[in-house]
Amino acid sequence: MTSTLAEAPPVAAKQTLSISETIKQACERQRAGQSYGEAGAALKAVIERRRRAIVNNHARGDAAAERIAGMMNDAIDALFTAGLETAPQANGKLAICAVGGFGRGLLAPFSDIDLLFLYSGPEAEIKPLLDFILYPLWDAGLKVGHGVHTPASALAFAEKDMTGRTAYLDARLMCGAKALFEDFHKRYERLRKRTKKQFFTEKSAEREARHEQSEQSRFLSEPDLKEGKGGLRDLHAMRWLYKYEFDKDIDDPKASKKILNEQDLKAFKKCERFLWSVRVQLHTLRGRAEEKLSFDVQPVLAEKLGYADRAGMTAAERLMRHYFVNAMEIGRLTRIFSAKLDEEKTKLSPKALKLLPKTLATDEAGAKANIKLKSGRLTFESPAQARRTPVDLFRLFRAFSKRPDFDFHPEALAIVSQSLASVTSEVRRDPVIAKLFIASLTEAKEPAKLLRVMAETGLLGKYIPSFGKIIGRIEYGLYRRFSIDEGVYQSISVLDEIVRGKARDPHPIATKITSKDKSLATFYVAVLLHETIWSFRDGTVDAAEKLIARIARRLGLPAEEAELAAWCAARHLEMVRTAERRNLSEPYAISHFAETIGDQKKLDLLLVLSVCHLRVVGAYSWDDWTKRQLTELYYGASAWLSGGDEALKKRLDERAEETRKAAGELLSSWSAADRKAFLSRISDAMLRTVDAAMIARIADLARAASEEGAEAAVAARLKDGDVEALVYANDRTGLLSDLAGAVAAAGASVRTVQVMTTEDGKAIDLFTLQSADGAPITDPEMVRRLHAKLLAAAKSAPEGPMKPARQIGDRRGIFKVEPTVRLDLEASETCLVVEAEGRDRPGLLNELTSALAEIGVTIVSAHIATYGARAVDAFYLQDAPGYKITNKRRLQSIEHRILGVLGDSGAGQTALTLKP
Repeated sequence: MTSTLAEAPPVAAKQTLSISETIKQACERQRAGQSYGEAGAALKAVIERRRRAIVNNHARGDAAAERIAGMMNDAIDALFTAGLETAPQANGKLAICAVGGFGRGLLAPFSDIDLLFLYSGPEAEIKPLLDFILYPLWDAGLKVGHGVHTPASALAFAEKDMTGRTAYLDARLMCGAKALFEDFHKRYERLRKRTKKQFFTEKSAEREARHEQSEQSRFLSEPDLKEGKGGLRDLHAMRWLYKYEFDKDIDDPKASKKILNEQDLKAFKKCERFLWSVRVQLHTLRGRAEEKLSFDVQPVLAEKLGYADRAGMTAAERLMRHYFVNAMEIGRLTRIFSAKLDEEKTKLSPKALKLLPKTLATDEAGAKANIKLKSGRLTFESPAQARRTPVDLFRLFRAFSKRPDFDFHPEALAIVSQSLASVTSEVRRDPVIAKLFIASLTEAKEPAKLLRVMAETGLLGKYIPSFGKIIGRIEYGLYRRFSIDEGVYQSISVLDEIVRGKARDPHPIATKITSKDKSLATFYVAVLLHETIWSFRDGTVDAAEKLIARIARRLGLPAEEAELAAWCAARHLEMVRTAERRNLSEPYAISHFAETIGDQKKLDLLLVLSVCHLRVVGAYSWDDWTKRQLTELYYGASAWLSGGDEALKKRLDERAEETRKAAGELLSSWSAADRKAFLSRISDAMLRTVDAAMIARIADLARAASEEGAEAAVAARLKDGDVEALVYANDRTGLLSDLAGAVAAAGASVRTVQVMTTEDGKAIDLFTLQSADGAPITDPEMVRRLHAKLLAAAKSAPEGPMKPARQIGDRRGIFKVEPTVRLDLEASETCLVVEAEGRDRPGLLNELTSALAEIGVTIVSAHIATYGARAVDAFYLQDAPGYKITNKRRLQSIEHRILGVLGDSGAGQTALTLKP
């Protein structure tokens, strides 16, 4: 069986040969001894040409995929026909079947070609024909997945292997012995009919495992459009399950069972068309079977698919928002499909729960809820009432918040989506609905799922329009893992863990705060709305605060609590930025922050917000260093708020004394004199920011180096996927620059660095180092290389500038970050604070510190913050011998020099501009 493919327009004056004719001529020349391997080379050339023409001439990806599959059909049929002339003994003994996606008649430009060869008789008789067909396909650069079986062995394989059984479900005879295919098909049908339950169970488990790999989210910033949640594989799963159960394609008009109605089938096909259009262009752009929508390809892909910049969103952002909306629709269809298939299976089951539990019959609205159970799922008792009574829509979600083990019935969600017009401004101001919403949010056992489904139906965006504007939006860069709204849902989950006491060990302060505060709704509203600034085209903090306060009051928060939630949500990064970019060993940094905050309730809420945000936003945004910084800042600011500078000083002195005492205990094997001598060299500032265990490590390293007569020493170790490196050396101008250059030369990047000096002039630099892409370091060889480079730099300055190691696959270069230098004379009493913001790259810290050394300023401390492709490095600077820099020309010189370093980004023409 062959498919007909319309000829592509000729590329030259002479008529282009069809695939069949091309293969026929090449095979005849080979048989005549005029060439060797010509069939594969000719096939490769014609496939590449045809594939290009098909993609260029068909905007719809499914149409292109059908024609590419047809082209491969023709090629295999032509090889089979030509091969029979050289292996006539195989005639009638071989059938070639397309399976998997190829069996369904769809093939992406660089997808594998999956084939099943069915044979009868001795395998030796058909092997020459198999080789004749397969070798040209391989020579053409095609990936061919194939199995060679008798009908009986094919069934034995399918019975044991679920992947094979699934692929064979779409088996289609292409050419060869029809009787063999019919024998196989009859055997497969018997297997299918007796294993429906097993297939359903295993495919459902397989889908769940696949979703786990994509972090159970449809909203990853760089999704896998095939295997990810809300991708093509979810549509395939529905096709497989339907066909296995009913022996028909899901969109077959002759199918007797209609799991999806006509409207949902149209939505199914629309989702499929969209994903195929993206996939075909993605394969073509990459020149390989690539399924991940990575940042570097999104802008080009958007252009190819006809998207343009519009209404404050780039073409790439619009493409990805369309992708996320499509993924939500696939989620809706999956929910409908699963529910109705379950209903088919449980119609006669006495175990299907039908009575509504009493706890769901009433809620904050008072009267009996318009809710019932249908096949164990929540739905409306009176759909007509729900359509005209908006409060019923919210009562459905309130019921789910109490009993998430009762999933939503798709009929109920459809009614919600169809009734959005009833959610007017008057409904948004309804205090009863506000009570239902807040109760659902704060008491939900699965708050992220509740919000996600509410967003998918459109109800959340309709009830809080500003939130609707961020649904499906992404922030470009390598920092965020999820879309903006998905980050909020997962942050709410973190808050819920904290509130319920499930995160007592990792987050003791946040747990204590929420356990003593009765206004938990304030915390939930603040976390829900903390990304609201993204709903503005050019939003400001003040504008976001006013909007959040207005929404919070509408949701029923008292005026004071609404103002508190709004102030903190609009400034949710205030505490994080201070912890990451300020020298917390300096009392002024803490008191300045505390003065900005103003009261303990704001501090408490900011701490909880910071934890919820950082736990989710980036793959590596939460670690021990961040936790320690936030802890020190919280306790220091809390002391200042309760008793001013005196209380803060007491807190810091006590912290230093506690560390000194604990470090002394860890050094109990030293003599009292040696212990006292060493600890006297450690300043209080160092003792306030470094824990006792690290002080003990520094002591042991310094003592061992002294005994060896070494002027410098380095200790390095793997810790939680990073490398912790401790450098002990004679201080000198440019030391930090040399050490940063050594890190870059070893192929790593600086995650954090603490720059300290002993009372007798020894430099102690504590680095947390990571791989260039932020992935965990596990290779001991990397640790050895870093140790060697750091030790050499600590001993003496290199003769020339260190060259950063070449970073293969470093994606930071695809982004453009506007270089910015901020000079702050108010952030420190003794130092000028300089923040240098720009695109991160190998060796950036080395270049910045080298520039500062050339200017002749002293780096008192350095604080490194990295947000994907964006680096924000803060330096506390003084002029020798320890004066604060205030001279206007000096300030201009520093700004100009740093801007020069940041401006040399080397970003390509296709760089994506990151928003600040």
